[in-house]
Amino acid sequence: MKTMTIGIDVHSIGSRKGGNETSYRELITGLSQLCSEHRFLLYHTNPIRAKDLALGRNFSLLRLFPGNPALRIPFTMPWRARQDRLDVFHAMYVLPPYLQCKTVTTVADIAYEHFPKFFPAHELAWFKTMVPLSVRNSDHVITVSEYSKTDIARTYRIREDKITVTHQGAGKQFFPRDKDVCKEQLARRYGIEGDFVLYLGRLQARKNLIGLVNAFARVHKGGLPHKLVLAGKIDSMFSPVLSRIRKLGLEQSVLMPGYIADEDVPIFYNAADVFTYPSFFEGFGLPVIEAMACGTPVLTSRGSSLEEVAGDAAWLVEPSDEISIAETLRKALEDPELRARMGQAGLTRSKMFSFRNAARQTIAVYERMMGEEIGRAEKWQAAIR
Repeated sequence: MKTMTIGIDVHSIGSRKGGNETSYRELITGLSQLCSEHRFLLYHTNPIRAKDLALGRNFSLLRLFPGNPALRIPFTMPWRARQDRLDVFHAMYVLPPYLQCKTVTTVADIAYEHFPKFFPAHELAWFKTMVPLSVRNSDHVITVSEYSKTDIARTYRIREDKITVTHQGAGKQFFPRDKDVCKEQLARRYGIEGDFVLYLGRLQARKNLIGLVNAFARVHKGGLPHKLVLAGKIDSMFSPVLSRIRKLGLEQSVLMPGYIADEDVPIFYNAADVFTYPSFFEGFGLPVIEAMACGTPVLTSRGSSLEEVAGDAAWLVEPSDEISIAETLRKALEDPELRARMGQAGLTRSKMFSFRNAARQTIAVYERMMGEEIGRAEKWQAAIR
């Protein structure tokens, strides 16, 4: 296999937008650690530094202007790809037009097709127009779960063999730590004291945070002393959650520390008694694996990809059943031995997933596409001879 020049759209890195940023940061780290002979050009729009990503010498950061996707995708990116003589371009959700190289597009999920009410109108119109075109026009598609693979193939009517699944995993910073030390650090840095239940991720409607607040209110009313921590950056359609917290009189019991710095995320997981992720729809659910890797017991949803990721190592509930969420949470909080057993099960489960494997599988996709291209060229040359 010849050495390739591979361009990757990493505009999510530095965006503070949860799972997409983490996924690409860890994927790039995994690719760099594999010491591939290929040359990688990372196209970004936010200020980032090579040393922050621990990049190898065959990786280069190229910042694109303007950052506005309406200009960057159809104009800047195709021009840049031709200037850099790319063999492969790897897009995130939306594939630029007029590329003269092999193309891969990662689509983690198509939640907007199933839950359009959770997306602002402009985002919904953009995704529903551009993603189907990108999936159909790409030479290959990467997604992050078998659930998403089947969903994308069925919804957009493409062959499943055009899609490769690369499961995500927890970074090396996620491991069990001393719980008391972590709680002391949170008290000092964030003013969070005592026992608590944690949600960590983007604060948006799709994550079922109103349902979680309602379920927590039932548990809190029953006399358990825990607080609920909703950690993350406020995103689309979160104001109804704030209104519900006020209506239930939970302003002192539901804490929102805001966006959490990367180095503090494992501390939050380790300090929590239970991690809750009752999302309506996920392509993978990266925080579930991160919490498991810290040995923290997890409560998450049935449906979409979360069952595939959690297996039997988490409590699974119907996301629309607030009574079931509350009852499961109450049983977990009242039984330390049960939490310990589930935490150990999650820790074992988390070892099945890694970004290093995802990086290997991603490089295999690039090489397979180029191998097919080279094979066709050789056959054509032989026919001419």
